[in-house]
Amino acid sequence: MGLGGETEAPLRKIAALEKEMLSVLQKSAVDYEQEQLILESLYLMERRHYQFNPKTKSPELNDLFKEQFRKNERWLNSHENQPVNKWMLLFTGDLTSCYMVRSMAATISYGMHVRRLYERALEEDPQFALAYINLGLWRQYAPKIFGGGEERAFEEYTKAFACAKTDSEKYISSLYISQYWYEKHDAEKCADYLQIAEDTFPQSKEIPLIKKINAEGISLFTYNRNQSGVDNDN
Repeated sequence: MGLGGETEAPLRKIAALEKEMLSVLQKSAVDYEQEQLILESLYLMERRHYQFNPKTKSPELNDLFKEQFRKNERWLNSHENQPVNKWMLLFTGDLTSCYMVRSMAATISYGMHVRRLYERALEEDPQFALAYINLGLWRQYAPKIFGGGEERAFEEYTKAFACAKTDSEKYISSLYISQYWYEKHDAEKCADYLQIAEDTFPQSKEIPLIKKINAEGISLFTYNRNQSGVDNDN
């Protein structure tokens, strides 16, 4: 079955943007190989947003993630004692999260690697809101024995909110803070942060969904866990 029209259009746009950006990169790049990997990773993550379906398998998408993951890791291993761009660390962490296999041993091994990548990104930029957000999500679903747990995740979300420089960073961090308070049964604080997110992006399609699932007794964290198949083992 082919992709629906609603999916085909953004995928074509992503492919066109990637082609355009990569075509001019060589003339403007300071570190061409690293910047190429960053752009490839960015557009692959965007493609996944439209193409990933947890109920079906996509061999093509899986192969693309496997290939990009290995390319990024080869580059990182060959530049172990050199400065690394924070975006390279962030996107490699994201790719690894998506690529991880589901066996317990591999999940633990790759999972700890993901955490370290986000931590390294924050060492490069202690005000990197997206790294705090992603580290928070890592902690949200990781067992407490390995550094996870909702309280530690909440700390990362609040750090992200405090140093947010863009509307996207403010929006995402306030959404996750709202859901922390939802799970703590603090309706007022949940509503306050959800309103911040809605004021930031009034046309968001996520907020009506969050309000709907919250009304049904489900947090966004639980909803996402159910969609992805992540085990709840804290």
